[in-house]
Amino acid sequence: MSKDTVYISPEYNPHSLQRDWGFLVCKQHSEIIDTLPENLSELRTRLHASLVSQFVLNDEKAHLIACAAAKVTADGFASNGSSLYNEVGLDILTLALLADVPAHRPLHLTQNSLIGHWRWLRDVWRYCAKHPQCDAPPHPHNTVTTALQGGKNNLAIAQLRDLFKKVQQVPNDSGLYISFISSLSLFCPFIGTELLWRQGRIDQDPASRSGTKENKGILE
Repeated sequence: MSKDTVYISPEYNPHSLQRDWGFLVCKQHSEIIDTLPENLSELRTRLHASLVSQFVLNDEKAHLIACAAAKVTADGFASNGSSLYNEVGLDILTLALLADVPAHRPLHLTQNSLIGHWRWLRDVWRYCAKHPQCDAPPHPHNTVTTALQGGKNNLAIAQLRDLFKKVQQVPNDSGLYISFISSLSLFCPFIGTELLWRQGRIDQDPASRSGTKENKGILE
């Protein structure tokens, strides 16, 4: 696989988003990106711990995030953290490592799985990139963060996908839309940050559009 073919389209290009928002996301997620683990099992455990620790009470953290690193295998493509990060980006990699089963269970990555997550994010981009700005606050009840409070990474991503379906079904519910892109940014900080910026909810500008508020809807 080449990052110049499979994971790029005229509509959604995860590498462009990483160039635009790397300065911000790397600072916010330094515990993951600064020393990116080569071992996929360790990377998966670190991603899970980083997410869950944001939403559970202090006395619950040890139980929920101190799980042994379950084995992660991959076939037919790069099978270490830095190679996959460079090839598919953090957003797709996080979904691939956390979506299908709980973090304490073994996982086998396939190319079809990676492409499937990329296609879902491409659908998200198609729908959200030109969404009009809205001033509504997010909905107070969020099933995604509720799942994370219980340490259930795979359920949280299932709820995220369900939330996107609801956004499409109720396009005039601005609070639901803000809830979705806020939740998306937890797992997919690059596309999530871009969409939050387009809603005026990120103070910094992307690197390629510094000092502007030009929302073109398509990243070249």
